[in-house]
Amino acid sequence: MVGRVAVIGAGSSGLVCVKVCVDEGLQPVCFECSDDIGGLWRFKESPEPERASIYRSLVVNTSKEMMCFSDYPMPADYPNYMHNSQLLQYYRLYAEHFDLIRHVHFRTTVKSVSQRADSSKSGQWDIVTVNRDGEEERHVFDAVLVCSGHYTYPALPLTDFPGHEKFAGRCLHSWEFKDADACRGKRVVVVGIGNSGGDIAVDISRSAEKTFLSTRQGAWVIGRMSSAGLPLDMTAITRLNNTLMQLLPKTLINWAVERSLNQRYDHRLYGLQPRHRPLDRRPLINDDLPGRILQGALVMKPNLRKFTESGVEFEDGSVEENIDSVVFCTGYKGAFPFLPACLTERCHGEFTLYKRVFPPSLSQPTLAVMGLFQAKGPIMPIVEMQARWAVKVFTGLSRLPPEKKMLNVIESEMKRNIKSYPCPRQAALQVDYISYLDFMAEQVGVRPNLLALLLTDPVLWMKVFCGPLTPYQYRLNGTGRWTGARQAILTQWERVIQPFRTRTVPEPDSRPSLLSPPWMLLFGGSLVAALLLSLQGHIRFWTGWINNLPVCCSPYSSLKKDKSFSRSLFQSSMMQKVAVIGAGVSGLTSIKACLDEGLEPTCFESSHDIGGLWRFKEKPEPGRANIYQSVVINSSKEMIAFSDFPPPAELPNNMHHSEVLLYLRLYAQTFNLLQYIHFQMKVVSVRQTADFAASGQWEVETESREGQRETHVFAAVMVCTGHFTQPHLPLKDFPGIESFEGRYFHSWDYRSAEGLEGKRVLVIGIGNSGGDIAVDISRVAEKVYLSTRSGAWVVGRVGPGGLPADIVGTSRMDMMTHKLFPSWISRMVEKKLNEALCHKLYGLKPKHGFFAQIPVVNDDLPARIITGRVKLKPNVKEFSGSSVVFVDGSILDKVDVVVFATGYNYSFPFLPSALQAKCGYRLHLYKHVFPPSLTRHTLAVVGFVHGLGSIGPLAEMQARWATRVFKGLMSLPSEKTMMKEMHEETETMHQRFVCSERNPLQVDYIPYLDSLAEQVGVRPNILWLFLKDPKLALQVLLGPCTPYQYRLSGPGRWAGARQAILTQWERVLQPFRTRVVPEPEPEPSSYQSIIVAFSGAALLCCFFVNKWPLSSFVCPPSFFRSPE
Repeated sequence: MVGRVAVIGAGSSGLVCVKVCVDEGLQPVCFECSDDIGGLWRFKESPEPERASIYRSLVVNTSKEMMCFSDYPMPADYPNYMHNSQLLQYYRLYAEHFDLIRHVHFRTTVKSVSQRADSSKSGQWDIVTVNRDGEEERHVFDAVLVCSGHYTYPALPLTDFPGHEKFAGRCLHSWEFKDADACRGKRVVVVGIGNSGGDIAVDISRSAEKTFLSTRQGAWVIGRMSSAGLPLDMTAITRLNNTLMQLLPKTLINWAVERSLNQRYDHRLYGLQPRHRPLDRRPLINDDLPGRILQGALVMKPNLRKFTESGVEFEDGSVEENIDSVVFCTGYKGAFPFLPACLTERCHGEFTLYKRVFPPSLSQPTLAVMGLFQAKGPIMPIVEMQARWAVKVFTGLSRLPPEKKMLNVIESEMKRNIKSYPCPRQAALQVDYISYLDFMAEQVGVRPNLLALLLTDPVLWMKVFCGPLTPYQYRLNGTGRWTGARQAILTQWERVIQPFRTRTVPEPDSRPSLLSPPWMLLFGGSLVAALLLSLQGHIRFWTGWINNLPVCCSPYSSLKKDKSFSRSLFQSSMMQKVAVIGAGVSGLTSIKACLDEGLEPTCFESSHDIGGLWRFKEKPEPGRANIYQSVVINSSKEMIAFSDFPPPAELPNNMHHSEVLLYLRLYAQTFNLLQYIHFQMKVVSVRQTADFAASGQWEVETESREGQRETHVFAAVMVCTGHFTQPHLPLKDFPGIESFEGRYFHSWDYRSAEGLEGKRVLVIGIGNSGGDIAVDISRVAEKVYLSTRSGAWVVGRVGPGGLPADIVGTSRMDMMTHKLFPSWISRMVEKKLNEALCHKLYGLKPKHGFFAQIPVVNDDLPARIITGRVKLKPNVKEFSGSSVVFVDGSILDKVDVVVFATGYNYSFPFLPSALQAKCGYRLHLYKHVFPPSLTRHTLAVVGFVHGLGSIGPLAEMQARWATRVFKGLMSLPSEKTMMKEMHEETETMHQRFVCSERNPLQVDYIPYLDSLAEQVGVRPNILWLFLKDPKLALQVLLGPCTPYQYRLSGPGRWAGARQAILTQWERVLQPFRTRVVPEPEPEPSSYQSIIVAFSGAALLCCFFVNKWPLSSFVCPPSFFRSPE
């Protein structure tokens, strides 16, 4: 009769084994070699030999409802995907609730486990332990549960890589990795693309100079979020899906899964695609990896071949020098040195275990191994079921087959798995999640009876069969039945949604619907008609050309309108000299525009270098723009490029700020712009000369770094100082801030998360800076709260197929469609965004439509919210001591730091006050460039504008227009006309956009560019292009609206523009070409066409059934239901 059971290890497996033993009336004694529970999930600052070790940033890959213990749901306020510290907290709650700690002997190491002489009859075991004082103790137990895990002995295959002994850098295993601090500024190679390899590579890429991820076979990558941002495993691991997968051909399912994954990001393009199919092996779970590859912070490489003294060589022959560290994420050796040798004999490289639990060679099955398996699902429900089955076997309530039959089962399972996992050890570990759970539940007598449920409780049946396979299903009946199991299943979606409920989402403004049937019937015809109407200017051009009439033939036609004005300007002796204030992006392109028009620019830059905003400074410099260390541009390289200078093909699509600065340096060097810049020269004042009405000249007063002032006279001035220099800190809007006990500062002062480790941080404002900073801080802080008054639409940089989002969503055809059907397009965009991420569920949804305000561009924010590292909160009402009170009445205590990401004030203190008058929230600037009140239009503001696109092309076009106005090649309308147009534009802007004092500069990106290009005479003539060069015309109309389009014709025409447009996709793809993707393994097909057709129909039905999991099919939670 089994009485005393030894449990070796007090991690998650050990705790549940203790609980199961107690439930069955046994006497468990748990031996734990450390001083605390938690095992793998107890983070340690330094790895401890022969103990599992995790890294600081580790977040679980399975959601809380799927991985919890079957009779103890996780607290509703826990995030769906928990940080390791929160999971450890759950284990503490579990141990405390069931009083398990009293059974655990801490600081006691198991030295040996051996069978007693009479074990063939008694089944008993002798166990020798060593206590904390080093004393050996002997015990006799009736049964043993081995729960020591298999992540304790790292496999470091250095002998497989020649030259490692001469490598000057450091080699370490992922078991030793804790955080990326030691990798800051270094070049690091990560070998292995399992979950640890992906996590560690992403982690290091945020600190290292460059990170390379080497993989022998690639991997299919999935994120933690499914449709609408729900946990992926909650929508994927269901009995319905499992049934369909057994019925449908595997080839068809693999095709469907591959297509779905590649629509998110093309695995071949990203260098990730393996030879195996998605269902053949476990996928890599990682939310951030695609974004890091797109940004170039992480580079995919093939398998490592060998080391050199200072670098590594890969199998494709490529070599990376100056490598500082190589991290091997190459798995672990499964070893149990305390077990008898006869039990640890390996079959196919892994322990021989019947159903991954029992050694078949034992005459009395009184020893079981827990957790030594791999599955496409959470580990804890399986371990719990293993423990329940093992205890039933120990007590004789369940019996195992004869040894020969068990060996046959082991061999047949091995043959099945080896088809997908060529490595015998990996193949031996694999189990099918639902089938394996149901098999053990059948042995224990707790498998859900679906037919009985359908007849007696159809609501519960629907949840059990169609809903997620949560562990509570195995507590509905039989031994260990839990009365709360039914309620736990019925309320599981409420617990999923609960952690998102941190901000009440306002109801959206009502908008007229354009989705009625008449509109849909007329849509096609209207689109064609509107396309023709939008091209009517080009039609007139073509008609005029045919009839040999001078209609729009000359780009200089505007010059003829005011010959006297242009002539007087040309005759001015000072017209050649132009002052450019600032040497950032706008300043550099203004210098270039002046040179192109034959003017003489003189650029005054207050700092010692070019770059402006994009020049990172370790300490913020008053009066200058500043950025934080982790900034990556939101626009892709082809969209931000200067129109006659494509970025190098090898640069990543979304560049780090250091790479943007590199591009600016290349631009300045190529066009020899540096010679026109006076560094460390501050402009003190710009004022009109006494004879301004006649000459249009300006006096520019500067101050050198030595404090010496000089006055210069210029014929024109271009103001390029930007609008991110004067932080707006609205402290008066937050009562009690003066008594706040913590620290507060503006995002302008933020550099990195250093110093915020373990703090509770509140970020106020959800613009791009607010989102970036909240995500950045959340990687080190205890908790980060993101307060927003209005919410925001969130988009990622990774677009369809993994291409840059802006390059696939910014075309002239997109613009025309949006112009014709703004409300309909806005709804479609919002619907698409909500399919990927339900903004209402996540507390992000604003009242305004998508196009009413520039969205937040952030790849990481949704994942940080679902893992609980960032929590959304409403606007702040007041501060009180160290507490913050929000407008919804909630209170946040013990806040250490507040970051105000509240935008910037904009002004030009060196300009006359008369030129800083406002029209609404915006300055009095005609087309955001020229002050209309000037009698001579010789001052222009460049780059002082916002659009749903890159600022670079906007600033460049403004500069090209301004220099032509300066030179007299075109004139501006009268002041009255300009003022009227400005008021009309302002009124329209306030109707269409969510404008405020902080955000007064928004324009429609392509229409604004085209309006300036029309003035300059460089707007692409699409109709002419279709007649002359159809291939180019299609790229211009349907492809991304890249800046090169404005160099095809007219003033400043660049001969390389056509080629730049035709090759732009090559430059987009080039940074991804770092690993040759192998061809997929062929799969034999024996299916007849009728079977394939039937399978397709069944799969389509499955898609519709599961498209909105549990929100429309399985008793939707109240969140998804309408108020009615």
